[in-house]
Parts: sequence; structure tokens; C-alpha cells
Amino acid sequence: MSYHESSEWNDLNELRCLEIFLKLKEAGFRRGKQIELCRKMSLSSNLDVGNISAKVCNYKSVAGVNNPSKASESTILFYKRFGHLSSTEVGVLVKKAMAGQNIV
Repeated sequence: MSYHESSEWNDLNELRCLEIFLKLKEAGFRRGKQIELCRKMSLSSNLDVGNISAKVCNYKSVAGVNNPSKASESTILFYKRFGHLSSTEVGVLVKKAMAGQNIV
């Protein structure tokens, strides 16, 4: 996928946000869990917790959980390719991506 050069967004961070969305979905979108998971990701991603949370909300929109949003092409593509997987399965893909393996 293509990302702005000045941005910290990349395929790995996109996939990590999908993993957060899937964890939330599996937990019934428990109140307070999204910000907790986004804070954890922000510690290792150079992304602001608010930006991560917004991306997770875009996944919710693409999945039909939230009202429509202006989700990026990357978000739509990642949801189409990997949204049917469990958070555990996406977690495996995240680890592969972190190890430098191509997942897309």
C-alpha cells in the first residue's frame, strides 16, 4: 500500500489496528477497552493514541459497526483481506510482519 512519506502509517500499523478492532469485536466492544489497546500500541509505534483510535473507528465503519466514515483504501483493503480472521490469526500476521516477512 502507499502511505505518506512523513507518516508513521505502514502495513504493519494498519494490521495492528485491525487486530485491535478484532479484539474489541470478540470482547463485545467492551467500554474502555479500545483506548487501553490503542495506548499500548502507541508505545511501540510512534503514532498518537488518538490517531490509532480513529483508525480503529474506521475499521468499525468498514465493518458496519459504526456510521460510514472516510476510511482509507488501506483500511478497506486490509479489512477485505483479513477481516474474516480472528484476532489471534491476525496477531500471527503482525508477528510475521514485525519479523520482516511480507504479509500482503
